Amino acid sequence: MPQPPMMGTWDVLVLDARPFSIHGDSYLELTIRHPQGDLTVRVPAHAWKVPPAGGDRVRLSFLMGQVTAVQAM
Repeated sequence: MPQPPMMGTWDVLVLDARPFSIHGDSYLELTIRHPQGDLTVRVPAHAWKVPPAGGDRVRLSFLMGQVTAVQAM
């Protein structure tokens, strides 16, 4: 299973997107397909303009191993 990078971007396929909240903050838990394997990442609501959904191809930006931005491709 791949590990998210400390800094950089990944182009991935979203397999599933599930909303949840932590202490009132909104997130999506994305199951993604990366060339090295599938994994799940948590994405805060401020990271996207339009929430990604299953079947979407997106570019994830990372800083310190956390998703900071989601861009549709």
